[in-house]
Amino acid sequence: MEQGAAKLAKILAFALLLGVAVTAFNPAYRQAFLAIVRGHPEESPIWKSNLEYYPDIVLPGQPAYSSQPQAPAAAAPEHP
Repeated sequence: MEQGAAKLAKILAFALLLGVAVTAFNPAYRQAFLAIVRGHPEESPIWKSNLEYYPDIVLPGQPAYSSQPQAPAAAAPEHP
């Protein structure tokens, strides 16, 4: 049991170090991290690049993004 916990701790420490290294050396990830720290994640270059791929995912308080104008939704018939 103790060996398993030690291995898990090593794996987590390695993952943390790898994540810090990727964030430090990749400019897009570094800018994304800084945007989140500043409290403006919508300014992240990664967030901006993903807007067209994931239009239904929005930040709280943000309007939904649409790359194409959409027709108004048809009104649903009312049922008594």
